Amino acid sequence: MLSHPEPQERNPQPARQVYPHDKVLRQRLLDLRGLPGWSNNIIAKRMGVSSAQISQYLNDAGCIYEGDIAKLERSINDLLDNETRRRSSGVETKQSLITEEVRAHLEYMRKTTDIGVILAESGEGKTRAIEHYMQTHPTAIHYRTFVWSNDLASVQNSMFEMAGRKDYDGKTKRVLCTVRNLRGSERLIIVDDAHKLTIPALQWWFDFHDATLCPMCFAGTFQLLDKLSADAQRFSRVGIHLEIANDQSGIDRGLITHLVQSIAPSAGAETGELIDLCEQVAREHGHYRSVHKQLKLAVELKSGKRSLSYIQAFRSAHSMLVRNYNLN
Repeated sequence: MLSHPEPQERNPQPARQVYPHDKVLRQRLLDLRGLPGWSNNIIAKRMGVSSAQISQYLNDAGCIYEGDIAKLERSINDLLDNETRRRSSGVETKQSLITEEVRAHLEYMRKTTDIGVILAESGEGKTRAIEHYMQTHPTAIHYRTFVWSNDLASVQNSMFEMAGRKDYDGKTKRVLCTVRNLRGSERLIIVDDAHKLTIPALQWWFDFHDATLCPMCFAGTFQLLDKLSADAQRFSRVGIHLEIANDQSGIDRGLITHLVQSIAPSAGAETGELIDLCEQVAREHGHYRSVHKQLKLAVELKSGKRSLSYIQAFRSAHSMLVRNYNLN
């Protein structure tokens, strides 16, 4: 008797691919999902992916994920880092005139793959506005410049840790791996407090833009403009720019109200007068950052001496802080 071969599928399905997940990252995302207000749907919306992708990634079955695992985990890292910054700040970042203006300009830079600049005095809400943007654009890269990370080597090493480790072979120059991983990705890079950068570090960012074609935003004080204009070639390459100016008409009372309600929610009948005092502080040096600092100290003073009213506590806080003006 003739034997017949087993029937073969005409279009066999490719074998399911299995990837080793970053177990620490996965657990961090699980911890975030366990907090109030978070779910697979919320996480997916923040990252711009489907909830099915998040569900599959967090599946208890282990490490099966049918997609670009490296890209997904970069987005997860961005989301978690941004959430950590938001929680450490103590106040939920609220949409305001400033955040909307910054968002619009960042979107112009992203869509045109341009180099742009956002300038503001310290405390104007620039970093807060960037944090607000990051909540809905977690794949953007937010590089915070500090005194200890303002030089070329620090910038290069930090960017490698943030975006260059994928497929690193231990032999290739780290910067080349970072460039390879970001080239053509169109991920917006926001360099915050860029006025602190050394000139070689600043030039590194311009070269990095040329190599990756990633849109880039330098955000800082007006000192940044001096550094950019010192080199005609760099200065000519800056396109979109935004200057956030604080004047009498530019005070965002809605933002101040949000700060008062977040930090001193039990102010009750004193809320209106407290907002008026905060407006005075917002017009002076330090602006919204000074309001935030003074409110927090006022609440601390009141908690230690309940007989104080919120207004008395706020005025006492004013006298304890470095201030060169009096409250009305």
